[in-house]
Amino acid sequence: MLAVLLAGLVLPGMAQDAMRADANGAAEDEIKKLELDLAQMIVHNGWDQYAAALMDDYLASDRNGAVQDKAATLAGLRSGQEKVLELDPEELRARVYADTAIVTGHFTLVQRRNGRVDTFFARQTDVFVKRGGHWLLAASHATSVPK
Repeated sequence: MLAVLLAGLVLPGMAQDAMRADANGAAEDEIKKLELDLAQMIVHNGWDQYAAALMDDYLASDRNGAVQDKAATLAGLRSGQEKVLELDPEELRARVYADTAIVTGHFTLVQRRNGRVDTFFARQTDVFVKRGGHWLLAASHATSVPK
């Protein structure tokens, strides 16, 4: 009877801990830095570096609802039809769950398209997976928001 009572007191606490992100400040900082680095790769046309930071089965849902795989994402960036002039991730929050990390943030994007420069704002969620000691971007989702 005592064992049942103790299990009833201890197990719910263990379940709550299992539902929280890992307390890993170093990994969170590493992921946030990677998010900033990825933005700079896009701005400065670092396509090979950017490609190496994406999982092979990477998928992105953009602010207009279009879904692209890694090849389509890279082809769109490399084409230059929509040149990213500035990409500023802000309010980044990272949560780490073992070898998976989720980053949310507010992104300001300044882009030249068809000779016109526009500014867009989005809330973005990125999912990273750690493979071979390196964090790789597995999925991205952006939703347009007012500033």
